[in-house]
This record gives sequence, structure tokens and C-alpha cells, in this order.
Amino acid sequence: MTRIAIDRSLRTALLSALASASFCVAADAAAPPEVGGLAGEIPDRVARSAAACGPVFEGSRAAGADCLSGEFGGFLVGAAARFAESEGRAVLGENFRVVHRLSWSPFGEGLSGNLDAVIPLGFLSGGADAAADRPGRAVFLQQGVTRWRDKDGFRRNDARLGAGYRFALSDAPGADALGVQAVVQENLERGHRRLVAGVDYMGRWGIGSLQHYVPASGWLPGRAGYEERPVGGTRLGLRFDATTTVSVDLSFARWDGAGPGRPADDGRVALGWRPHPWLSFKTGVAGVGSAAESGAVRALLRVPLGGGGYKLPRWSGLGVAGGANAPADLWRPIENVERLETVERAVAPARPRLGEISARFLQDRAPTGDVVRVEVTIPAALDHDLALELRLEPGAGDNPAVAGEDFVDEPVAATVPRGETSTRVSIRLLHNADMRSARSLSVMIAFAA
Repeated sequence: MTRIAIDRSLRTALLSALASASFCVAADAAAPPEVGGLAGEIPDRVARSAAACGPVFEGSRAAGADCLSGEFGGFLVGAAARFAESEGRAVLGENFRVVHRLSWSPFGEGLSGNLDAVIPLGFLSGGADAAADRPGRAVFLQQGVTRWRDKDGFRRNDARLGAGYRFALSDAPGADALGVQAVVQENLERGHRRLVAGVDYMGRWGIGSLQHYVPASGWLPGRAGYEERPVGGTRLGLRFDATTTVSVDLSFARWDGAGPGRPADDGRVALGWRPHPWLSFKTGVAGVGSAAESGAVRALLRVPLGGGGYKLPRWSGLGVAGGANAPADLWRPIENVERLETVERAVAPARPRLGEISARFLQDRAPTGDVVRVEVTIPAALDHDLALELRLEPGAGDNPAVAGEDFVDEPVAATVPRGETSTRVSIRLLHNADMRSARSLSVMIAFAA
């Protein structure tokens, strides 16, 4: 509700109109787990950083992930990883690890990457000692988060919880390995969920993977004017390591009901060169299947974050021929799961509530008998005309306007046209020759009958 003063004078004076708005953002947030007796071993700086993110998590898991990723991008990653190496393994087994692949790029992505904890399930092999005696087998749980930006520039944090089983294909040193995984993904900002089942193969010459994605949530609100849902489908990926720094990536995906912006079939071929751990070059062609053909050459600088204690890596050039030349790491995190991509569709905004519609006078004072102009504003454009009614009423203060003397007490039609967010209406006041001092006037809004 806004108001103006009705005066016999034509002088313009500033008369404030009061407006208020409130909003509340809430999300279910589980209390952070207690570290118990291990907390005393964490350096004070790490403890303070982690504790600072606790209240943020209570308000919003997405905001909590932002807080943690910011801390993990600095000192906390290095300190927490070193703590996990020295103390966590003593409690959870030698194969417990915290792996972060967070990096910073100056070309728009900012802080992005993955953070994962691998928790070995040694009891399935008869205990930690038995698992150590059987190095050709790995059973583990994994929990992590991926931080990235989508095509519209929105920051996203995808949490995941999964289980994996890998085994060496022979007892020979450096034998190839095969694994199966099941993962549940959840986007913390929008609430999307997706189930992932997959297999991977690790060998001397590269890695292969096959995943099947099943959406577990439907259409949910997205950016303004749109709603979105997870994409389901199947993806096959192969990476051939020609040398330790040169690789060829092949992938083919078939997405179910992908919709605009994501083709049903999408194949890609890329050649990558990583002469330095922080610098990579990649050239590729996409467009196999129903996707539009496109090519790109990309140079990417990614500086790993995590505090002190790291030596500057050296330039590796073209690397060493013969592939990775290292035994398959059965306990490496599940890294081949796609980001939780979505498709979107435009939606017609619902009719706004009365509390979301505002009206204001376009002048601060008006002489008696003159015309006052009112602007009506709605929060978002609609796909149809919105019919409203305005009614002048006595304003607040010691000297309110009087119906029948200063204004006509009847509704005035106001229509916000389709595709617009505002409209203006002119209302004529009654001429009151007996007015001796300014009177206050307000306006109220209602939906047309």
C-alpha cells in the first residue's frame, strides 16, 4: 500500500512511501557428523575452518558446500589430506584416502573439481589384515562432491554416495583390473537425484568405462521461467594413453528424452596433451550421431589448491611411450561419473499472489481534483493478461482523505498485458474546495472478479 498527500498547492514535495518485502530460503540439512576423539589431533586452523562451515550447513546444504569448497580450496585441503594420511588410515585401514582434484582456472570456471573420500570395507575380506593380504581385490564406499558451472554460468555442487568393487584379472604384477560401481548423485542447489550403475576397466594403455544413468527426480524449478530435470541414458568412454602425457579420448552417449540443447546421440573424439600437471591442451571433434558437428581447440590452466607442502612439478614434454606403465590402482575413487546434467523447458509462471503485486503513486503530491497516476508491478511476465482492480482508500496519519469528498470510492480496472510486468493507470480525484490542509491517500489492489 502506498500513499500520497492531496493538497491545494501545485508545489512538489517528497513524501515517502513505505514498502517491505521478505523471503525465506530453507533446506533440510543434516547435522555435521562428530569427529570424536580424532578432533583433538586436527590442527587448530583446520578445526576452526571446519567449525565455521557448520552453521552454514544447518541453513543450506548448497551454501555449506560452497563454504567447504572455499576452505578446501585453501589450507584445509592440504591439512585434511595430510591428517587423513597420518591418522585416518590408522583407524580405517591403509587404503583409506581423501582425494581432491579441486583446481582454479582464470578463464571463467574459477574454483571447480572433485573432492572424494574412499572408505575401505576390509571386513568383507575378513578384516584389514586380510584385505592387505589380498591386494588384488578392493571393496569400498565413496562419498564426494563435484563443484562446477553449467552453461548458464550457475554454480552447482553435486554430492554423491557410492560403493565400488574392483579386482585384478590375474596375479601377475601390474595386471589389468575390472570394477563395478553403484552411485547415487544429488544436486545440492536444485535437489535433482540420479542413480548410476557402471563398470570400469584399468590397464597399462588406458581406462574404459560404461555407465547407465537413471533419473530419480522429475521436473523441478530451475532458472527464472524454466524448470529442469536430470538426463538419463548410457555413456561409453575410452581413454588410450599413447604416452604418459599424450592421450586419445573417445566417448559415445545415448540420452533418453534429452530435449533441446542436448542431442539424443552424442559422440566425441579428442586428443589431449598434458606436458605439465597444471597445463593441458585438448583438441576434439563432437557431432557423431544426432549432435551438431563442432570442433574446438582448448588450452586450460589448472592450478591445484591445498596449501603448503607441495613441490613445483616439472615439465614432462611428450612423456614416455608405453602407456601409464604403472599397476592399476584398485582403490582409486570412482572418477568416470558424469556431472549431473539436466535439460530444461520453459514454464508459464503462475498467477502471482496479491502480496507479490505492488502499486505506487507516480507523484508525491497532487492538487485536489487533479489526476493521480498509479503504477502496478508484478514479479514476472505472464502468458496472459492479468486483470486487477485498484481502489483508493484513506491514507495513514492524522489527516486521512475522505471517501466521497476527496476521491470516488469505486474500483478502477487495471490490466497488466501479456508479456509485461507493469502497467499504469490514471485516476481522477474529486475537487474539494473546503480542504484546508493536506490529506493522505492510499491505494489497494485486488484481483478483478
